[in-house]
Amino acid sequence: MTAAAPTVTPIVREMGEADRRNLRSARIRGAVIAALGLVCFAAASGSFGVIATFSFWLVKQGGEAFTIQTSVGMLWLLAGIASGVIGMVQMIKGPAFPWRKSLLILVPLYVAAIVAALLDGKVANMTNVFAGTLEYAVPVSLGAFAGILSERSGMLNIAIEGKFLIGACTAAICASIAFTATGSKEIGVIVGVLSAMLAGIGLGFLLAWLGIKHKVDQIIAGVVVNFGAIGITNFLFLRVLGNNPWLNTPPTIERIRIPVLAEIPVVGPLFFSGTPYLYFTLAVMLFLTYMLFRTRWGLRLRASGEKPSAAGTVGIDVIKIRYRAMLLAGALAGIAGSYLSLSTAGSFQLGMSAGKGFIALAAVIFGAWNPIGAFGAALVFGFSDAIQSLLSILGVDVPPQLLNSVPYLVTIIVVAGVVGRVRGPAAAGQPYDQG
Repeated sequence: MTAAAPTVTPIVREMGEADRRNLRSARIRGAVIAALGLVCFAAASGSFGVIATFSFWLVKQGGEAFTIQTSVGMLWLLAGIASGVIGMVQMIKGPAFPWRKSLLILVPLYVAAIVAALLDGKVANMTNVFAGTLEYAVPVSLGAFAGILSERSGMLNIAIEGKFLIGACTAAICASIAFTATGSKEIGVIVGVLSAMLAGIGLGFLLAWLGIKHKVDQIIAGVVVNFGAIGITNFLFLRVLGNNPWLNTPPTIERIRIPVLAEIPVVGPLFFSGTPYLYFTLAVMLFLTYMLFRTRWGLRLRASGEKPSAAGTVGIDVIKIRYRAMLLAGALAGIAGSYLSLSTAGSFQLGMSAGKGFIALAAVIFGAWNPIGAFGAALVFGFSDAIQSLLSILGVDVPPQLLNSVPYLVTIIVVAGVVGRVRGPAAAGQPYDQG
């Protein structure tokens, strides 16, 4: 009598195959990263004689500068060493190695080396780059916070771009009227921001009404709002503002220097000499993070976006929560729109949102529906935009069309390749029936 051979269940066999695939993928990834290290060593061999110079304003823009100098070859060498080490560790440890966290080391080294190589000895003022990064990140972050609020409640919100446009146009017109009527810049600015916020709330209510009450497909509703915003703002700019220039001359919001803190070398000109929008964005980020993950309100909001049917059975009013979330999201997107016309441009221009609303949606995904993560994503996109502006100004030998596409290329790479599989709220975009 022979003993029966042990049977292998399909589940065990499938898990084994999955493990082998993960191990193979990890080793391939490690080999690619190590190979990139060899490319860095090759780039370093002929660039040790090229000096990379990065300067930072000490106390104020245009004042005394602090300068860091190194060779381009040294930057490539550091990037190559880091790539080689991380690639080897990845191949040895396999899937257990947290390779995405290693990008926090690799990416800055690669960026510094590539930028220094493109500058080819030209001096780069990094204070302007980082200041431009923060300026770009403000509207993108506020738009991302709006997306997080709405999607955490279970409502898709792809109309952020349209809210930016409507908010910017409304702020410019209302601020111009208030400034002309009162002669006060402060009143004009306040009226402009509040009107933009109300316009955003109105669009948020429209989307909520269509998606919740009438169960209109939320993606289609958002697309309609975006195209409607383009048409309305183009008409107002060409037919109304063009014939009445005084309606498009709003007072601008000036930077605020925080006493003592603004005098801190290098850091002061960046973080403590910004516009009120920057401080508002940072405050919203911290407040929203606390509210989402540390309060009963946040728990109910997240439950409405994950399991609305279960939330409804324990007495949570999912409909009311979704309406409120959409109104708050509209307010934030409207304020972000006012930033475009009252802080950066000083007037409303055609298509001035320039896709920032869609990049805000990418920041939502990149940040895993977390306000702090979304702000970090906005900084990544802002840095790519500021770098391409610096390279364009310095006249590097790169086609301008390629430079202008850098922020969007970074967006695609980050969302498609770096983030990996992230899971959003399970019920986002799904209509909820109370009955």
